[in-house]
Amino acid sequence: MNTSARAIALAGALLALSGVILAAMGSHLVDMNGLQDIWRTASNIHLFSAASLMGLAALLTRLESAPLKWGSWLIVLGTIIFCGSIYLHVITGRNLPAVTPGGGLLMMSGWLLTALAFLRKS
Repeated sequence: MNTSARAIALAGALLALSGVILAAMGSHLVDMNGLQDIWRTASNIHLFSAASLMGLAALLTRLESAPLKWGSWLIVLGTIIFCGSIYLHVITGRNLPAVTPGGGLLMMSGWLLTALAFLRKS
């Protein structure tokens, strides 16, 4: 496995681990002040991103693609920022209005770059 694929797989595995932990925390927290739905949304995106990154890492073992590699890293960073800001909001009550959409834009950019990687010829 090449270095890029290994790093993306590690990031995906760590995101999966933290996603399961945070989903469990969300289902066992006594009071989320009516914010269970946004916690659930963050947990879903967190876990789906982790699974997707594992697939992208598998592709990177066979395909040397800078756009695919950069797209994967944007997805990692966007997931951490987007989901992390939601978790912080629910836990602390502090709203980070400019941070959450920024994380979402990073994830979207990562997926766009990933899609563009498949449009390239070789």
